[in-house]
Amino acid sequence: MANSAPTAQTTDELLASLLHSTQSPAATARAFKALADQCQDAATRLRLTEQPLLAQALSAVLQRTLADLSGPEELSEPERADGILLLVQTLRCMGNVSADNSGGRAQLLEHGGVTGIARVLGGVAEVLREPLLMRAAFGAALNAALDTADNARALVAGGALEPHLRALSMGPPCDAWAVVCMSLDSLCESDEAVAAFEQDAACMASVLGTLGALCSVEGPLARGAMRTLVWVLCETIEKSAAVRIQLCTPDAVLALFDLLEFYLDTAPEEDVGAPVPAPPNRPLPAGNRYADAVTQAIVGVSGEDAALAALFPSRALLSRLTGVLASRGGGSARADGMAAAAALCLGNLARSDEHCVALVDSHAGAVRALVGDWLAPGVNVRTRHAASGVLKNLSLAQANRAPLAAMGLAGAAGACVTSAVVPVQANCIGILRHLAAVPACVAEMVRGPALADVLRVVRESDVDALRCEGTRLVAALAKRVFLANDGLRAALVGHDLVTPLARLVVMDGERHPLLRQESLVALTVVAAAEPRYASDVLALLAPGDSAPLGRPDDKPFAEVLAMLVRSESEEPLMRASAQQARSLVQQLAVHATDGVLDALL
Repeated sequence: MANSAPTAQTTDELLASLLHSTQSPAATARAFKALADQCQDAATRLRLTEQPLLAQALSAVLQRTLADLSGPEELSEPERADGILLLVQTLRCMGNVSADNSGGRAQLLEHGGVTGIARVLGGVAEVLREPLLMRAAFGAALNAALDTADNARALVAGGALEPHLRALSMGPPCDAWAVVCMSLDSLCESDEAVAAFEQDAACMASVLGTLGALCSVEGPLARGAMRTLVWVLCETIEKSAAVRIQLCTPDAVLALFDLLEFYLDTAPEEDVGAPVPAPPNRPLPAGNRYADAVTQAIVGVSGEDAALAALFPSRALLSRLTGVLASRGGGSARADGMAAAAALCLGNLARSDEHCVALVDSHAGAVRALVGDWLAPGVNVRTRHAASGVLKNLSLAQANRAPLAAMGLAGAAGACVTSAVVPVQANCIGILRHLAAVPACVAEMVRGPALADVLRVVRESDVDALRCEGTRLVAALAKRVFLANDGLRAALVGHDLVTPLARLVVMDGERHPLLRQESLVALTVVAAAEPRYASDVLALLAPGDSAPLGRPDDKPFAEVLAMLVRSESEEPLMRASAQQARSLVQQLAVHATDGVLDALL
């Protein structure tokens, strides 16, 4: 029959002739079209790759055709059209023979076919103009590299990334975009893709620019391209510090905020089988995953040290960030999402005293909004977390503490101490510890509910960071109140201060020697200033004391204190703790009876 498939022998003869043939491009194209059609059948393509003749012929014809199209002699329009037609059928055959066929992929790589595909993508102008050639070229790249690391590396090394990005930047969208996106997704699974982005800053700039342009293009093809490009953007930023540094420019960060705003204004999509951004590594709730991923990209870029000098001086960027925060439009997902990203970015930029002071001095409205609007208990958890983080940074600068106190930060932070979200708790306890340097804030904490709430956290939390930071605040307040000898003493004496301070010495002292030292100092101060506290410490040292200070396997307080008193270590922090422990014991001796301290003196 005229349409029957050629026998294995005639196919081998055909391939041998094509390997070295000088017959016309049209005739060769017809032969490869027939083979491409046959290779749509899995059994046939496996049979055809039992010998490498097909891969050899395809690779050789592809190289010859590329040479003709890019040679010094200008081809006539019909000649070039014949060459493009031959490329289409050669690439179709390459794509079909490598579909679900690891042997075919390996043979194409071995004989230069994969490198040839990369050369077609980057060197033939018609690839981005002719839909048939575009689909064939990117389809061949997709099938040749899918789940095959060596082939993906060869395509990336051959410069295939840039044509993929360029294809999606040239509108309007066409049906071939779906194949381009799948191929780009496959290539960017490779670590070599990250290296390529690192070596050519224009590539990631192209991704960001294309995303910005696609925001105004409607339709599923544009949205599909955006899904892939956002995945590439966010994954690469997550993996590569070099790419994050590339994007440390005001224009790039502003473009990221534009992209975030787009996704916050767009209803979350239901994607089936589409590449999606990796989950952010910060404690963000479930929601619009694209908005969350872009937020994480903003955090990654602004968190680089290079961002301090590159981004903070930008009036346009600072105006965008502070304008978002000062808008006070909380309650909607859009407003909360923009405020969270702005606060996270601003918190990264406020990592020096100079920047912190400049923010409070020059952008008091935005800071006041952070305190009064975005840290409030009813606000979205993500936004409160971000607001508490930047406010903690701002309160580190000594010059900022009085202005922040005047804005009501102590009360706002104190209201969040009982939050069920650990990072918010930790940030707010840290804020209170910094504000303990302001007398008015000390009075507010001691007389209000904040101190009692902190003591409850210290007593009940099994989170090491919370317990330690809370105990540091308790120690700071105790020292300030008792050393100042003012009217706050009476309010403070109503609280159990000894148990949390002794508990830190027992549970966390070896891991946190500086905190142990602070707790011992505070115990010494309170024992000297208030007989009740001296009695409480002595009670913990009494023989047979069973106060539940630590975990079941932790040593009793008396044993830990005795170890410190007798220590002869020359390590600076250990020596300081030993000296402070001796001072505490000497102070307790004034109140001790019945030989409680005999073992320690």
